[in-house]
Amino acid sequence: MKVGDLVKYSKEYSSRPGFDYCSDWTGIIAPGDISGTYKIYWTTQHGVQIGGWIEPDGWQGLEVISESR
Repeated sequence: MKVGDLVKYSKEYSSRPGFDYCSDWTGIIAPGDISGTYKIYWTTQHGVQIGGWIEPDGWQGLEVISESR
């Protein structure tokens, strides 16, 4: 995964008990504020959320919907 990729939570992740709230979230990966980190700007049923992730463990549960060029 890289900056500009469109992502969502995988079915395996969002179908776990307590994680169904994120099943329809869609996000785009952006550079983070600290070197080696990334942010994901999420569109959710409640509006927009911003999450910070650190590679590589932070990508668990995500899948790419569309790759950036």
